[in-house]
Amino acid sequence: MPDTPLHPHPGFALIRNAYADSLHRDLAIINDAVRSELGPLLPGGLSWQEKRKPSVPASRKHSIDEPLPQETDNVRLKHLTAATAIAALGLSACQQENAVGTDKPPLSAPVRTEQIAQATTSDMQAVAALFASEKGGDWGAYSSLSEVNWTDPTPQETIKGRYSRSGRILLKGFSIKDIPNGRPGTEYATAKKNEGESTISISGSLSGVESVSISKPLYSDDYLEILKNQFGASNVSIIAAKCPAPDYQEGAGDGAFFEAVLADKRQVFIQASQQDGGKYTGGFTVFDLARTRPSEAIAAMNCIQIK
Repeated sequence: MPDTPLHPHPGFALIRNAYADSLHRDLAIINDAVRSELGPLLPGGLSWQEKRKPSVPASRKHSIDEPLPQETDNVRLKHLTAATAIAALGLSACQQENAVGTDKPPLSAPVRTEQIAQATTSDMQAVAALFASEKGGDWGAYSSLSEVNWTDPTPQETIKGRYSRSGRILLKGFSIKDIPNGRPGTEYATAKKNEGESTISISGSLSGVESVSISKPLYSDDYLEILKNQFGASNVSIIAAKCPAPDYQEGAGDGAFFEAVLADKRQVFIQASQQDGGKYTGGFTVFDLARTRPSEAIAAMNCIQIK
């Protein structure tokens, strides 16, 4: 039977390279320690002396069972230091000779691997990426979002032919605050919670998801800063501002529209507004996501177009 060529496992190269890098690093540490202890190597390298057999006087000869004369501590230390230096220099020369003709860098410049911290994706960004993708209309695709803690196990019919599903997500950039529970009278109370703990609702028909709405507690006027925390400062821009709130939204401020660019260069459009939830809530800040530019909504609300 002919010999079957052996193909090393792909991970072998990684292990081999990591081992080689560790040898280079350890050798560099040894060389630095020797240079700091003994100083730099003399020009021309170490002198070479021909080996010769020492002539020991008869009076200095000892039997194999007789202990040798004891050296002083200083002499032993010098011998040990010199031996260490010679061994390190020899190992360095051997490594450099083996590296000739290969792609490995010289020992004086060991390979350094830098780990780059990966940017984390916010809950809103993960939802928006799915919503804007080709699978954005699939109800079942949203069940795989680990960022969402779904309250409804499946889409619920709200009115005939219309469905929605609600859950909880966390918006980045907020702190712990006293959040009203929304209950009137003696049942009113506040609880210390992260202001970014928000409600998400996806809505549409049986044929697919059509809109996404995210509502966080309390009024917040700086919509742009909130969205920058979710998508990245360079990925969000305002397209319309000064959108007046309806008269029935008592205490609510103006709204605005934004454009966010996702990692795959897709776009998602966001309407930011404030909604009055009654005097026992402190209001809500709502972000409605759309796949196409909401030009009609911007015109109907008499917003000031910026982009």
